[in-house]
Order: sequence, then C-alpha cells, then structure tokens
Amino acid sequence: MRTQSQQTISEVQKIWYRVMSILYRSGGQSVRIPSSNELAQEFGIARSTVRIALEKLTAEGFLITRRGSGTFTNPKCRLNANWEGPLVGLLMHNGNLFFYSQELQNELECFFGEFRKTGWNIRLVTGQMDTPEAAREILSHNYLDGLISFGSSEFIPRTADAMLPTVNMGFFTEGLTNVTPACSRVLNKLFELTGRDRGIRVWTAAPRNGRSDFIRAYHAHTGLTLVHGSDEQVPLDERYEAAVREEFLHHRPDWILIHPRELPLLRRITVDLYGESGARRILWVFHTLPATAPDWPGYFVQADRRTEIRTAIDLLQRKLNHESGPLPSVTVEARLIRVPDQCIIA
Repeated sequence: MRTQSQQTISEVQKIWYRVMSILYRSGGQSVRIPSSNELAQEFGIARSTVRIALEKLTAEGFLITRRGSGTFTNPKCRLNANWEGPLVGLLMHNGNLFFYSQELQNELECFFGEFRKTGWNIRLVTGQMDTPEAAREILSHNYLDGLISFGSSEFIPRTADAMLPTVNMGFFTEGLTNVTPACSRVLNKLFELTGRDRGIRVWTAAPRNGRSDFIRAYHAHTGLTLVHGSDEQVPLDERYEAAVREEFLHHRPDWILIHPRELPLLRRITVDLYGESGARRILWVFHTLPATAPDWPGYFVQADRRTEIRTAIDLLQRKLNHESGPLPSVTVEARLIRVPDQCIIA
C-alpha cells in the first residue's frame, strides 16, 4: 500500500475528479452525487477528508446542498463544455513536464488547433506516471472517453490502451494504434543531395538505445552506416567533445544528424579538423524544428505534425464510434526543410 508521500493522486483530488466527472456527465442537469459516506467507502478514505473536498466544491459553486435531499451538481455552473462531446485526454510525454519549451508549445499549438474542429472536450493529463500502476491510477481518475498520447514511455500508452480507446503518437509501440512519421521521401532527397545512396557514413548524437523512428529508418537502410556518439544521452562536456574529436579524426562523416542545440560543439570540432569549407561540405541534418533556424547550412527533418494529429483524431473517433476490429497504425511522411531559408524541398 502506498504511503502518503508516494500517492500519485491525493485523496482530496480523487474526490474532486470524481465529482467533476459527475458534473461533466450531467448534461447541464442537476444530478445527486454520492453521499460523503458512499464516497468514503468507494475510495477507502476518511469521511472527514471527503467533507473537506465537498465543502470546497460547494464554496466554488460546483455543488449545491438541499437540506434533507443531499448534495447535487449545480446546473448553473459553467464548465464551458460541449455537453454532447466526449472528454478526450492529451498526454504529453509522461505527464510530468515541469514546463513546456518552445518546441512543445509549437506541438500544443498544432494539437489544439486541430482539436477545435472536433467538438471534443479536451483535458491535458498530468501526473507522475513513473510506473504502470501510477499511470493506471492517474488515468482512472481522469474519467476520460479516449486518449491521445504523444512521446510517452511505452508502458503508458500500453496501460492506457487496456483501459480506454487510445491512439499513440511520437514513437511506434508494438500492438497499439500508432501515428508516427516516416522518412522514405526525406531519405531519397538526402541521397539525391549527396549524389549516391551507398557507402554513406552517418554520425549522430542520438543515443544508440533511443526510440526515434527517424533513427530507426536510417539504421534500416543498407546504404547507410550509422555511428552513434554514445549508447545513452550524455552531457556535452569536455569528455564527450574529446571522444567525438577522436572519432572524426579517424572517420570523416558524410552526414551529421543532431539536435540544433548540439550544433555549436559539432561545428567547432569539424571546422578545427576539416576547415570551414570542409565542415560545410558535410550534409548536416537537424531533428526538431526550433523557433529560429541556425546560421549554418543544413536541413531539418520535420514531422508533418498537423497531418499526424488529424490522422490520430480520425483514428480515435473511429474507436469512440466502436468500430469493430483493431485499427492499423499509420505513418505520415516527414518533410525536409532547407535552412537557413526554411524552404520545404521534400
């Protein structure tokens, strides 16, 4: 049994989520909620804790008390909800982000831009989901009709899929309905830019055990030899720089695949070893589009996120409509963008 400090959701939160789900499902009508005794038994918590939660919800106007009848949802309370629409959760990474970077803000902008067209009510699912049990507890108390997970650890969408209609995005997870990027078109264009599709040495800062579908595609192509800077994600410190210099001293890469934040270090190393013109002749490929393009010639591999999201919405709607049979995973071709002018070329 979890101790108080290990609880994923507090006891008061559990009551709050339970009552708000009743209010949400009430369709704008006044609905009686379970008594404090019933809620205490349902969640195995003290009746005094339930009363604290109910008193707070009543003070905030979500509930009204009728002497001799019980406690009811307040039909005049505005939830700004489409009472006919399903409640769909959006789970970003593992739900435990402390802040949303510019990159994730761009992702959220795409998601909510497409969600607005659905008529769904959206809940951003958060919580410390470090185990399947924690994920199950958090998801069960969100009272969702469906879920889209994005960039989550494999056990989270697996746990969710066993509980409710789920579509997984960001990384392919075997046995689930996934929407993930494909890069066959991007690879063909990179081969065209290189002038060959065989004997290409590719160095990447991505860890060998990473889950990137782009990196998997590079590994799968027989014309590419992929060399990883490390088995795991490492800090860009002096030891890392020395290891990269040693590798580049003996083997000049044809392509370098990195995140834009790694550019200053890799540019310094390659300019020192090959001169600026030699460094610029390497084909630089960046993953994840930043707010501004680097002042260095290269190409971004960018997922066509809006198309991916529209595809995920369509798949989840089919699941919500109880379409029979498992729904297949779908891939959406990524785009290749030239920088610094940010022109889409494939």
